[in-house]
Formats: sequence, structure tokens, C-alpha cells
Amino acid sequence: MSSLACSRGAVDSADEGPPGLLEGIRERAGRVLAQDAYGDGATELVYLDQGWGPAETLWFYHADQGSVLMPYDTLIHLEQVGSEQRFVSPEHMTRFRFLNQYPTPNNPDGLPVGFTRHDDQVGLTCAACHTSQINYRGTAIRIDGAPALADVAGFLREVEAALRATLADEAKLARFAAARTGGGADEAARAAARTSLQATLAWFGDYNAANRSTTSEGFGRLDAIGRIVNQSIRFTSGPQNSLEPNAPTSYPLLWDAPRHDYVQWIGFAANAEAGSLGRNAGEVIGVFGRVEVRRYETEKEARRGYASTIDMNALVAMEESLRRLQSPQWPEQVLPAIDRGLAERGAELYRQQCVSCHALLDRADPERRVVAQITGLDVVGTDPTSARNVADARVPAGVLEGAISPQGQRYGAKLTALALLGDLVARSLARHPVAVARAIADAKRHDLEETPKQGDHPRDDGDPTVSLQAYKARPLNGIWASSPYLHNGSVPTLHDLLLPVAQRPARFAVGRWEFDPNKVGYVSDGEGPFVVDTALTGNSNRGHEYGVTLREDDRRALVEYLKTL
Repeated sequence: MSSLACSRGAVDSADEGPPGLLEGIRERAGRVLAQDAYGDGATELVYLDQGWGPAETLWFYHADQGSVLMPYDTLIHLEQVGSEQRFVSPEHMTRFRFLNQYPTPNNPDGLPVGFTRHDDQVGLTCAACHTSQINYRGTAIRIDGAPALADVAGFLREVEAALRATLADEAKLARFAAARTGGGADEAARAAARTSLQATLAWFGDYNAANRSTTSEGFGRLDAIGRIVNQSIRFTSGPQNSLEPNAPTSYPLLWDAPRHDYVQWIGFAANAEAGSLGRNAGEVIGVFGRVEVRRYETEKEARRGYASTIDMNALVAMEESLRRLQSPQWPEQVLPAIDRGLAERGAELYRQQCVSCHALLDRADPERRVVAQITGLDVVGTDPTSARNVADARVPAGVLEGAISPQGQRYGAKLTALALLGDLVARSLARHPVAVARAIADAKRHDLEETPKQGDHPRDDGDPTVSLQAYKARPLNGIWASSPYLHNGSVPTLHDLLLPVAQRPARFAVGRWEFDPNKVGYVSDGEGPFVVDTALTGNSNRGHEYGVTLREDDRRALVEYLKTL
């Protein structure tokens, strides 16, 4: 099949509409702008052959996982600050690097990739942060499962500003009140709209205040673990106890994630048993799922679990869908052809320099497995902030103080951040035994068993936080489509990553979709739309000094080979 195939996948069936309907929806689903706010543009959109058919792609884009960010009607009808244009207009949402979509059956209002409806609320699904686009000379390439360039934090701040602007402007408020479902032009309608907006604004104000940091995340990054922990704190002791999320990380790529023994940048989450369901439930907590935490004093009480908005069955289905997702292959019909002779030289360099941590993987092997290599901070040398934040964080137990833990012990006044998150996840799963059983059965069916972590990393020796002082390496299939690089997105291109640390860019722009096929990464010159400053906390570009002593011709050969993976 062509690497640009948009053919029907195995999930399609005869009751999904006339032949070609789904292909047509997907081919025109990405609203391509001839020019956008940051100088990028495209007049054609292509999808790569990654093992999914159009139905699976479109389901993934808007599957409801239980995220409840704000009232659906509010986002749909909210205006931009200083304008009567809708906040969710394609041109405006592109500013945050969300990927535009035409209306489809599961997305009737044409919201961007990753936005979904949950009852009368709107929320995010993992596609918002794990679907990317690369533009090259007028063609946009959509890549499922790749790290997005989305500026989620900027979006949340702008929503807060738009809510404040609407409440402060009677004309805006009147238009909003008239447009919302059941609205009208009278004072009662405006009063109802005002009350709703004030409640939503209070939530956004608290959330954004709790997640302020001296290190801005910007495009393509988020301190996801830090924000998930802060959401857990919100449910147990209040946002005033939040921790500073000052360790931005790139959104991890998703292909082969269900096939890993351990996931997350720090490698702390096992996929065995119900591990994948627990990991995804934690993700939903981070993207605004709600959990009703209770103080259970006995294990019998605790078996009732916590009520939540998390859709556990959807998470099990999504994990199985992701199992069929394959890494993208370099599309030579759009990007310049790979120099096969140069790549052959690079293959030998890869075997010498890289393969011990980044094993080669056959993307099409249905039985492929990924054994993560976990490397200690002192060995890999990359920015330690993310790992140390997770290992060192101690948070108030709040309503859980004195309660029984899933391990049968009593919580004290403080606990580790991962213990707090683990409580919320475990108790939320307890409400859904059927979904848990499905996740365990899937893990066993795919031979996912808990195994010792591999690699040069510290052992816990009785203190489990010690083993968290590490980062995970994985196979590099599809790595060409996942810039910027390192766990914190502190290096813009593969070529830059192979330079000595002193020669890597200390400051670079991020947020443009235009692609540099020579250095392999997004175009990163200039001063916008956002600049990564590697001198700031959490942003260091040091470490991972493998291959950095190569001659320039060998460096080019290795980069050329990486395009083939």
C-alpha cells in the first residue's frame, strides 16, 4: 500500500454508508488554510497509511473519555476577546495549533481534533495532544498518534480571558445569551447566561492560578504529570495546595504504546494486568475528568470506589484501537526522497551508536513487543526536573488522611504524588469491574506480563522513589515525525540532537507546522510564535550525548537513516 493511502480499513463495514463515504469524510476532514497566523499554509491534506481506516481515525479524534472541561454550549457560542468572531472559529483554534475538522457524525459542530462532547459538557480526548500535522510546500500531512504542537495552556488562558470579556461587555453577554440553547433576548436569559459564565470562569480562574509556572510550556509541551497531580490535589485538599508545574514534557507518541512493558517518560507505569486502564484513567483526570473522592475507613467501604466521569469502557476500546496503529513511514511522494546510499552508511552508525537503547522494530509485525530501556539521570544526563518532581513531591492527604489505602495501610497527613494519583485511579477503577476485567484479559491475550525494568537505572532498594530518577528510551520507528526532541522538547531537530551540547540551539522557535526535511524537525528559526529558552528550569538541552562526536558527513548519514525508521 502507498504511504499516502487513505483506503478503507478492516474496521469498516457495509452498514457504515455508501462505499467511499468514510474516505471522503477523512480526506476533507482537515480544514486546510491557505495561510495561517504564523505563516504556514497548505492547500492539500494527506493521511499516511498507519494501519487505521477512516472510521477508526475519526472515532479516535472525538471519542468521549469522560472529560468535562466546560459547558458545551459555552465553548460553541463564546466570542473571542475584542471580536464578535466565535472562539472556536477554525482560524482562531489554529493559533493554538489544534487541528481543524469539518463536521462529521461524531463531531457535528466541527470542533478540532481532540474535542469531544460528554453529555452537556465539552472536554478533551487524547487525540488533542497525540495527533500532529507536518506542512511541506503547501501540503499538510496528518499523522495519527504523533505528538501535537498544541498550546493547551495558552488555550486555557485564552478561554479564561474570553469569559471575563463576555461578562464585562453587555453587548457580548447579550449575544451569548441569545445564541445558547434555550436562550433569549430578555433580562432573564442574560441573567441565566451570566450565572453560568461566572461558574465556568471561577473554575478556569482557579485552574490557571493553580498551574502558573515560571517556565512556560508553550507549543507542543505540557507538564502533564504535574497538572494531573494538581487535579488530584484539587479533589482531595484544594487547589491552594497545588505544586508548580515547571517541568514541561513533549507529548509522547502513541504508536506501539500498548505494546510497551512500561510507559510514561519516567517509565513508572506498567502495562501488565489493568495497568493500561489505570494509566489512561489518570490521563482523563489530567484532562478534566471529575472524581468524587470519599474517605473510606475500611476496605469493605472502599470497594464501593469513587464515582467519576471517566468512561472506562471507552478507554479499554481506545487502547485496543491503538494496538492497531502503526508508526508513520517517510512519505517520499511529499517530502524529498531518502538518499538510500547515505542511509545505508547511517544504518551501520545506528548499530554502533544507538541500538543498545533504541532497539529496531518491525512496524508491521503483529506480535511486536517493546521492552523499554530505563536509564538513570546520572547516565543519560538530560534535564532532571521532571523525574525529580515526580520522585520528590509530597502532597497533603486532605480528605484521605486516616483513610484506608488500596494497599491496606492508613494514609498519614502527607503522601507521595504518585500515591495520591494511584488512590484516585484505583478507587475509580473499582466502580467498573467489567472494564477492569476486559483490560486484564486484553493484557493476558497479548502476553503483557510484569517484568523487571531493563536498562542502566537505579534500583529502589526499598525506596520506590529512587527508581523514578530515570527516563525511558524506546524504539525510534517514526521518530522523524516527533520533533522537538528529548523528553522536554528542548532540541528542535534530529541533526541538532547529534551536535555537542554547546552547539545545540540555546533558544529556538516552536509552533510552526512547516517542516525541515534536511535537519528533520519543524522549522525553528525566528522568534515566534513561542521561543524555548533552554536556560530556564525544566528546559535544559544537555545530556543524551550519544553520536555527538561524529564527523558532519557521518552525522548526516545517521539522520538520513533515521528517516527510514
